[in-house]
Parts: sequence; structure tokens; C-alpha cells
Amino acid sequence: MKKIVFLGLVVLVLSVSVNFIAGCAEKSPDSNQADPSMDSTDEQNGNLEKTDTGQIIYTADYLPDKTYGGYEFRVVVPENNVFDLTLSANIEEETGDTVNDAIYRRNRLIEERYDIAIKQINGPDWWDLSKLFQKSVVSGSDDFDLGMMIARDAWATALKGAVMPIGRLPYVDISQPWYARYVNSEISINGKTYFAYSDECLNLFEWTVCVMFNKQLAADLALENMYGLVHNNRWTMDKFFELAKYAVLDLDGNGEMADKDRYGILSQHDMLYPSCWVSSGVKTVSKNENDLFIFVGDDEKLYNILEKMYQNLFGGEKIYFDAFVDKITSYQFQPGTEEQRRVSRKQFEENLGLFYVNGVGEIPMLRAMETDFGILPFPKHDETQDRYYSRIVDGWPNCVPVTAPDPERTGVVMEALAVESKNITVPAYYETALRTKYARDDESQEMLDIIHANMTMDIGDTFYMDPVRYIYVNVLNARKNNFASAVEKAIPKVEKTLATANEAALALD
Repeated sequence: MKKIVFLGLVVLVLSVSVNFIAGCAEKSPDSNQADPSMDSTDEQNGNLEKTDTGQIIYTADYLPDKTYGGYEFRVVVPENNVFDLTLSANIEEETGDTVNDAIYRRNRLIEERYDIAIKQINGPDWWDLSKLFQKSVVSGSDDFDLGMMIARDAWATALKGAVMPIGRLPYVDISQPWYARYVNSEISINGKTYFAYSDECLNLFEWTVCVMFNKQLAADLALENMYGLVHNNRWTMDKFFELAKYAVLDLDGNGEMADKDRYGILSQHDMLYPSCWVSSGVKTVSKNENDLFIFVGDDEKLYNILEKMYQNLFGGEKIYFDAFVDKITSYQFQPGTEEQRRVSRKQFEENLGLFYVNGVGEIPMLRAMETDFGILPFPKHDETQDRYYSRIVDGWPNCVPVTAPDPERTGVVMEALAVESKNITVPAYYETALRTKYARDDESQEMLDIIHANMTMDIGDTFYMDPVRYIYVNVLNARKNNFASAVEKAIPKVEKTLATANEAALALD
């Protein structure tokens, strides 16, 4: 039996202005506070063992004892230097950095076990990776073993028949605890999964939305204990908006709220708005009994949530500063780019907001913040909701070209990377770097467990942000609340888009 020591979660570090950092492991979605690296059925299935010291050892005894004669296992990643989305194959030695050294040990372990050499290939900019992938498949070239793409491009590429379904990769078992099983169930179509998130996909957790709060400001305003609200099931959307209003202050007294005044909420609309409905357990795109997509974005609960957002964010005093929409005069940034997100971070660092809504991977970017801050899951819709849902904004999966000449070898290496990522890089990154170094209290560590354990995705928010997500975001950005009429107008285009996806999936049988 192969035994792997539990040390950590993979590192594929995504830095696209908002440098989100975390991991993709998944526990039982029905509990808010269990260990996020473990599923309640893991021990029963024989996937893990515990030593006398409490150390967790995950096992994958179904992986074969094979070697591949020095084979170069190639992974193509974006060339654009705002990303570091690799398997970190270029790390050549231990440096004393916890995460760096964990990646190094993981990669060397796999290379030695299977007699391979993991090689990173820098491809084009991220928006051209799918073209490179498809070109390689069409030409029948054996250019790489894995291709990394942003999720929406990976999805479109899969529906064109260029991505090998997971079911054709021997030894890849997405029911195992090193996979984000709840998330992966959302991205199947017609009974097939074309790519799957595992603990090798750090960026999935990086792009999971959380709420950071200014602890000193909360104390100065004599607000309720934030962690107590979470534990007592009272951290709801109503409470979120209520507390945000206490923080609003026109600091310069000119009667006009600008970027140097104080707000209840700092964020950007693509981070905040969809999080409100996804965290409420609402989806805009669901699936029918045949595992095909259907539009459900005309739901009455969704309309109620959107109306609540409109009334609280725009129906009274200005509690929310949107770095993508509101006028910025005090910070240097490149307009029309992801750099605008840094404005929200800077405002939060300067104590100009009570709540800061962004991805978990933003937490390490606040290392220089002098005022202490805490971390919370995004609030529930109401107190009757059974758990906290953590919205995933995006992810960068690795896809296997359908022309891969040796699916078994690819499957073995992919599964080994997934297992070793859970076993070697989880504590190195999640435990040591994130929870200990940046999360500044024990309660924040518990909150990260809740966030990590309850990751979820709305396909209409991710793969089909256009034409689905933009329906609601555009209405709110226009400071209107005509949601039903906007949806009615958009339905023909949305249904045509989903029908095309379903037809493409059926044609791949």
C-alpha cells in the first residue's frame, strides 16, 4: 500500500492582480466546521490512516508500481508574467521557504517514484491557451501532457471535443478525498466530467470569496462579535448590511462620499454581487435529470435577494465602494484593468472600510496591514440556511488533450499529483503560510475551515458569465432594480447558449 504523509495542498499560485492563494480539497458539504481536508467517509473507505502522533496519512494503493524510463511529463501554462499558475516544476532546490520546499519535495517524490521529469512549458498569454490546445489536438501533435486553461475556456474547449473525459483516464478517481467532489459534481454534463479539481488546483480556493473585517474598527464601533455571529448561525445577509451601515463616515466632512472616506463594504461588483446569491444556495443554471443544463435564473428567491441588495447598497446612504465603478482620485492604478482591485485592498489597509469582500488568496496580500483583521465566510441568506456556501469565482484546471497517446500514464501522474498535493503541500501552504502567518487569530483559522469545506459554484456565474451573470450585474451597475424584465429579455439568448452546450455534449457520445 502506498502511504503518503499529510503535509499540505498544492501550489499553483495565481497572481492576476488579485493574488488568490489556497486549495481545492473538499470535505462533506453538509457540515460547517469539520477539518476541510477530510471527508466523513474517508476513514471508512480506507483512504487515510492516523499515526500515534495524530499525523494523517492518505493512501492510494490502487496506483500501480510502474516507472516510465525518464519520461518528460509536460505541462503548458500561460506565458503572461502576471500569472504563476504552474506545477512549480522549475523549483530546483529547497530554499527554506515552507511552500517552495513542500512543492519541491512533492515533485521530486513523484519524479523518483515513477522515473519521470515534470517540465513546465510556457505557452502564450492565458487568453490564447485554448487556441494552442485545440491546434495541438487538430494536428495530432503530442506537444504536452496537460494544458492549463481558465475554467470557461477549458469548458468551451471540452465541448469542442478536444479534452479527454476523466472517465478515460485510468486510476483517476474523483470520488477520493483529494478531489473537490462537491464542485466537480457541478461541472459534469451528460454524465461526463472533462476536467476535475483536486488538491493540485490551489487556485480554486484562491478564487473562493470570503469577507475580511477590520477588527479595530469593529471594536471602536462596539459591534457584535463577528465570529460569534458565525457560530450562532446569525451571520446573515441582513446582518452584513446592518453592520456595514455603522461604519460609513464622511471623513473629510465635505458632504460627498469619495474614495478616501470610510465605507461599510469595499469590493468590486464581480466579487460582491454574485456572492450574495451563490452564498444563499441559489443558482442561475442548474441541471435536469439527464445531467444537461437548464436556466433557473428567474427564481423568486433570486429576485428577492437582488432586491435586498439593491435597497441596501443603493437605496440609502452609500455603504459600498466599488473599485470598478466608483470614481477613484487618490490612488494610482491602470484604468480598465485588474489593477483596479488593488484600490479596494489599499482602502482596507488604510482603515477605510469595515468589510472587504474578495478571494481567500487576497489574505496574504494584506501582510503589511498594521491594523489587525479577521476572516469570515460570506454570510448566509437567513438563519434557516443549513450551511455557509462559499462561492468560487473561477479556477484553472489542467486538461488532458483527447489525442494523448498514453492515458494510463497521464492518469497515474495526475492522481499521484493530487494525492501528494494533499499530503505534502496542504499544511505547508494552508496550515503554515495562510492560517498561521496571515490569519491573525484562532477564530480566523476556524473560519477558513468553514470556507474551504463549503466551496460551491454556479455555472451561470462561471462558465456562462456572459450571457447569464451579466444580466443581474448590469442591472445593479445601472443602479436599477428591473431584474424580472431584464431576465425576460435575456432568456432567449441564455436558453440558446445552454441548448448549444447540451447539443455539443450529446454529440460527443
